[in-house]
Amino acid sequence: MPMSKIEVKSFKLAHSSNEVVKIQHVEKPYGEFSSPVVNIGIYSEGNEMISEIDIPYDNIEEFFKALNESVALADSIPRSKIHAELSAEIGGGE
Repeated sequence: MPMSKIEVKSFKLAHSSNEVVKIQHVEKPYGEFSSPVVNIGIYSEGNEMISEIDIPYDNIEEFFKALNESVALADSIPRSKIHAELSAEIGGGE
């Protein structure tokens, strides 16, 4: 059986015009005897892959922990609300 991908979820990448994040379960990602992985990819509007990463399921808990630590760190840094001066969700620049 060759590699197979099962899409778990996709969503629009925040603060981008048309990029989408796709989370996929991948069976046999590196050949017949390889273990499954979670694939996280960023795709353009035309479904062209911009970047991706494979996370082995053996590392998934550590990956979640690192993501939560990153969110906590980001939340601890004081900053103004994005685009608050424009009263808009997106846009900006001078």
